Amino acid sequence: MPSKITVQSIFFILFLFLNQLKAQIDFPKEKKYEPCATETPSQQWEEEFQQLIQKIKTNNISNKTQAQVFTIPVIIHVIHGGEAVGTYPNLAQGQLNSQIQVLNNDYGGIGFNSGNYPANAFVNYASNQVLPQTNLDILGRVMIANCNVQFCLATLDTLGNLLAEPGIERINYVTKGWTNPITFSSSTSLQNYINGTIKPQSIWNVSKYLNIWVTDRISNGSLLGYATFPPLTTLSGLPGSFGTSTTDGFWCLSKAFGSQGIYPTGTYLTGYTRGRVSSHEIGHYLGLRHTWGDANCGNDYCDDTPPAKTSNFGSPNYPLNATGSNSCSSAVDGSMFMNIMDYVDDPSKYMLTTDQSTRIQTAMTSSPYRKFLGTHNLCSISSIATSAQFNIPNKFCGLGSITPTNNSSGTPVPNYTWSVSGGALINPSNNAIIPSITFTSTGNYTITLTANNGSTSVISKTISVYPNPVLVINSPTLVCYEDLVTVSAIGGNSYTWSPYLSVGPSFTYIAFADESYTCTATSINGCKSEDSISIKVVECLSFPSLKNQSISLNVFPNPASTQLTVKNSNLLTKEINIEIKNMMGQIVLNQKLSFEKNNQEANINISSLNKGFYILNCKDQNGSSQGLKLIKE
Repeated sequence: MPSKITVQSIFFILFLFLNQLKAQIDFPKEKKYEPCATETPSQQWEEEFQQLIQKIKTNNISNKTQAQVFTIPVIIHVIHGGEAVGTYPNLAQGQLNSQIQVLNNDYGGIGFNSGNYPANAFVNYASNQVLPQTNLDILGRVMIANCNVQFCLATLDTLGNLLAEPGIERINYVTKGWTNPITFSSSTSLQNYINGTIKPQSIWNVSKYLNIWVTDRISNGSLLGYATFPPLTTLSGLPGSFGTSTTDGFWCLSKAFGSQGIYPTGTYLTGYTRGRVSSHEIGHYLGLRHTWGDANCGNDYCDDTPPAKTSNFGSPNYPLNATGSNSCSSAVDGSMFMNIMDYVDDPSKYMLTTDQSTRIQTAMTSSPYRKFLGTHNLCSISSIATSAQFNIPNKFCGLGSITPTNNSSGTPVPNYTWSVSGGALINPSNNAIIPSITFTSTGNYTITLTANNGSTSVISKTISVYPNPVLVINSPTLVCYEDLVTVSAIGGNSYTWSPYLSVGPSFTYIAFADESYTCTATSINGCKSEDSISIKVVECLSFPSLKNQSISLNVFPNPASTQLTVKNSNLLTKEINIEIKNMMGQIVLNQKLSFEKNNQEANINISSLNKGFYILNCKDQNGSSQGLKLIKE
């Protein structure tokens, strides 16, 4: 007897088919690149790390220790196929060196675009979480931290020999007998080869150097970088997540290494042109986790980084994910997408926080492969002389505060001294990395920045502070229906009105309904002030109104676009003069119409009129008048 095929069986077979089909189809990825392949450490590792963090915090509170400045010698292993120096992937020395400057700026709290940190960034989150004052800046924002870590190019190799190119070892994979990295068709196979062959055969002492490998990869690959977490004394993380004597360090795609802003003639990958892949991966090397904790609204163990539902990409605007399905309950100001440990494009991420700095300090004092870095005199920390640079606008409108952008550079990270002529206030102090400068009066001010890291650099810039125009709008606020109303303003050099985009100190219109107008006044120095006025329309029975007078005219169609037909219902009316006025009372069309006994309709061409509302003032030969409304489409 044949077996029956049940409905359940059909659905089960269909389920298996669809799943098999899904496995075979290469569905497009949501994002083009896999920015980070660093493995997450185990919970055991994090628990021991937290114990070490608490010791650091306790010592800081009791003033037993102070934040230490750590210097990390770097050796960059450039893997190439025999190309000339400067020909990709055998990167030029300038492109490689530019990455060190990026690291020093990012970990010093003055990275590219850090001056674009919004003035109200995460203020509500900081207040709700009752973050310590040490985690906040003068504006109450989560602070952009100086992590007290700097990087230097090693000048000596493992045998004490002077390097021809500081911090650089160039390795030809052909002469080594290695496989060309671009032949690996998956990120996993490439990582396995780097970890199993390239790293063990080229690594330098991991207690003395931060080892960085840069190679090319298959052109349609997605991997940009991965690093190893700092090993701890008694525990190991998940296999591959922590550094060993043969794997500790960081790998980066050659095109994502270095900064186009510092070394423009290098070879770079769109979206990753500012060296932030290295800043991100070295964050892992120093103990930092992704801001979303690698889980929906997960934990990165930093109280001053708001929870995030997942990673962010592209170039977002603040606030991001403060509400909606991608928000987390306590993240009232949204995700901290500008954090180095997120996935946004390089120009959009530029900060680390105080709690992240504490994790870095803990790794540098506690990990066996980190705590001896910088103790072997392998490079000169003053190998890059300081260069003081900052940006401010050349003018400022009104009294208030500005925040300059500190673009200074140097290894080690310089100390800063700010001064302002004319009595402006500097907060929180004149030694801040990025201070707030408050102007209490108008005038010209000279702002001077002195940067010192053993060498001294000084730069001064002038800013003019102008008053905003004192704008006053003059207009009645209560008018009669069909009144001719004039609205005017004083206090500026030029004026713009909205919503009608009128330009000039005044305009006139016919009042049909309640209106609100906003005026923007601009002074001769380009400073602006804005004010609004609301005008209410009422019926005024003591005054004659055009709508109550009639000579029996109708217009159609209404609204009209090109032609308007006027129909006369009074056989005694032979001739009508019609003025069409816009909402500002200006006559835009004037036409005389004639009517015959057998033809009581006449046409008006209105194609030249702009779209909007108009009024028709109509008068006959006897002086009688009538007002009609028109909408031009």
